[in-house]
Amino acid sequence: MNIKWLARSSKVLLLAAVPVMALMLALSLCAEEPVHSPIIPPSISSISPAGMERGKTATFDIEGRNLSGATKVFFDAPGLSGKITQISDVSEKIAAPRAGEDLGAQVPLGKKQTAALEVTVASDALPGIHRFRIKTLLGTTNMMAFAVGTLPEVHLPAKAPMGSTAMPANVALPATLIGNIGAPGDENSYQFEGKAGDEIVFQVEASRLGSELKSRLTLSSSSGQVLAKAGDHENNVDAVLHYKLKSDGKYTVSITDRDRGGGKDYFYRLNAGQLPYITGFFPLGVRGGEAAKVAIQGVNLGGVREVKLQPPVSGKDWVTIPAAVGGSLHQLNDTKVAIGNEPEILEQEPNNTIAQAQALTLPITVNGHIEGRTKVGENPDEDYFRFRARKGEQLSIDVAAARLGSKLDSVIEILDAQGKEIPRVTIRCLNQTTTTLSDRDSRTVGIRLVATSELREGDYLMVGDELDRIEFIPDQPDADTILKGIDDLRLAYLGTSPDVHSVNTPVYKVQIVPPGADVPSNGLPVFHLTWRNDDGGPGYGADSKLDFVAPTDGEYFLHLKDVRGMEGADFAYRLTIRDAVSDYRIKAEPSNPNIPRGGSTPVTVSVVARRGEESPIDVDIKGLPQGVSASPATIQPGQDSTVVILTASEDASLDTRPTPIEVVGHAKINGRDVIRTANQDEGMALQLASITPPPDVVVTTETKQASIEPGKEITVTLHVDRHNGFKGRVPCFVQNLPPGVRVVNVGLNGVLVTEAQSSRTFTLRAEDWAKPISQPIYVVGVVESNSPTMHPSAPVVLSVVPETQTASRTAGHVQNR
Repeated sequence: MNIKWLARSSKVLLLAAVPVMALMLALSLCAEEPVHSPIIPPSISSISPAGMERGKTATFDIEGRNLSGATKVFFDAPGLSGKITQISDVSEKIAAPRAGEDLGAQVPLGKKQTAALEVTVASDALPGIHRFRIKTLLGTTNMMAFAVGTLPEVHLPAKAPMGSTAMPANVALPATLIGNIGAPGDENSYQFEGKAGDEIVFQVEASRLGSELKSRLTLSSSSGQVLAKAGDHENNVDAVLHYKLKSDGKYTVSITDRDRGGGKDYFYRLNAGQLPYITGFFPLGVRGGEAAKVAIQGVNLGGVREVKLQPPVSGKDWVTIPAAVGGSLHQLNDTKVAIGNEPEILEQEPNNTIAQAQALTLPITVNGHIEGRTKVGENPDEDYFRFRARKGEQLSIDVAAARLGSKLDSVIEILDAQGKEIPRVTIRCLNQTTTTLSDRDSRTVGIRLVATSELREGDYLMVGDELDRIEFIPDQPDADTILKGIDDLRLAYLGTSPDVHSVNTPVYKVQIVPPGADVPSNGLPVFHLTWRNDDGGPGYGADSKLDFVAPTDGEYFLHLKDVRGMEGADFAYRLTIRDAVSDYRIKAEPSNPNIPRGGSTPVTVSVVARRGEESPIDVDIKGLPQGVSASPATIQPGQDSTVVILTASEDASLDTRPTPIEVVGHAKINGRDVIRTANQDEGMALQLASITPPPDVVVTTETKQASIEPGKEITVTLHVDRHNGFKGRVPCFVQNLPPGVRVVNVGLNGVLVTEAQSSRTFTLRAEDWAKPISQPIYVVGVVESNSPTMHPSAPVVLSVVPETQTASRTAGHVQNR
């Protein structure tokens, strides 16, 4: 197994990244099986079918591992209940590794099993995508998604000739059509009766259910004439097609994979019929606490063209358009309207030039459109606004568009009173390398560089037009340098946007200096950044954001347009300009910690968005089961994560029902306590903490505190005590390392405690630039399997200190050198 925590942070460092290959048999966790089997939590790999009609009871086929003894099924919403009615073992042949091909190590596997899951959905349950977990004595599973619909379901026979283009399946609409693109290039077709004037909607549900399908829909007449297509050029891989029929007759809708893929993982649910569907709405948001009207567009909405909303004053970021818009049928798409705090106005045309710029009084939210071109050859619409600001005034400027379903891909810039670009910073290049090995997309945090000897963690890099920052530099030559990211998405700085980078792209280590600063020539480029932004980064997608600081008192212009030069009635936006407000969002992993009785497990809490002042974020976990405690933890300024250790007492009961937990951050910002809850998009009902059997491994260290000087190294000795008859190897890694401290000289196999060993010594190095700090670190042992378990040591308080303090503070088997 290749563990994928490959040093993406100076706070989480893998010590065993490339384990030696070893053939393992599938291991059962039943009492009668060999005692050397590790404890492997249960897991779910698939559910079939992928959904059901509400108001009914249905049985699903579940595939997974270690599902024996399932005691409870947990759902994310009320109105859903379920139980496991049958579990069967599945024979499995473990093939030997193929030389030169299977480069990852084989690890123990839980017993492969299938289960029958009986689910009952109330008639008033909320339709849409839902999720569930299964609980066994070994913990809770990963979350699995399934759909709850409102329509009769029609299943396409898996092996029948019916359903091909030549022989479409006859269906009566409305219905949810359920099928699978069984082989590469296959196409499934359905024939139905339609009448002139019918507005037929086809909506694919696939990707959110875990399907690999990137759907393409084609609607044809009885003569084979193509009437409409959807899915070829859309960012959303789940296609939607709606069409008003011109005459009575038979019609055929076909679905395929737009990349000509196929297989058992290319399943779909196709909602079809004269169904309510909202295609657009305006404005995209309303002010909290104020009643507002929202105009809606769509098909089969029962004549409704406007809805009244009463958004709450605070506590929510959005409100949903009522389901009753579609009459007796629930509309297919849940449409979320943003809630803001600032006064709201409408964009006033014409404002296409600086001379026509619309005057704004801050703070403000402007609801507008990028549209207005009336003749071919005219320039696309661009919107200008003017506002006043004081020197040093800090303003947050946000565009909300694509996140709310708009087709706008915004770009914004701030101009001075003469309409000229405003310099933000000068970027001086200090040395150069290039990218190598392969092209990289605009998302990944890893980048392969030809040379890294002149680089250090924390350095800024100019890669094309993108300003990045180094998170981690590997010791190994054949490994990626890791750039700063949030939630596994690359983070660009100072208004630049992540972009695609081809092999041999120049990469410059840079120095950021004030605009207009004297930059001596060194033969390398000099970049000048202005107050401009295209994509706002993680959490913003294609929407723009700027944190603007006014260089002088005076008037400024904001210029907003589509970066592609496109426009239209569905290119709506919300532009908000307000005083800069510091804020943050956090994420906790895993969200369903399985805590061994008499042992511990780590929960990593990371900042996934931060704006403005970086204050310490204290982390608390609420709702833990009886007998479970949480260690104190803080995300320090300049860091983006911390670790909470959950510990279950030796007398904690395995029969304790898993409890919903809440991971909460507290930060003092400008004198106020800013509280944020982790994983709010995941559904609180499925963030469960469970008590599991005692651990296979207990990790200890020979010291409880250690000190290290910048530029120096220390050694730490760890011990692994195996229990429950477990005899396997134990790869280890260190969590919560301070910035500038990392594990070094570990080789390809990292610090690996082999089957014949019970201890190892590893080396920590503090870079020259590491700043004084004291915080707990944890050595974590991994019991490998398809669902690996993590076993942290007690905290080692690591202090980065000046040289004069080291001798008096270094203790135990820790050596400074």
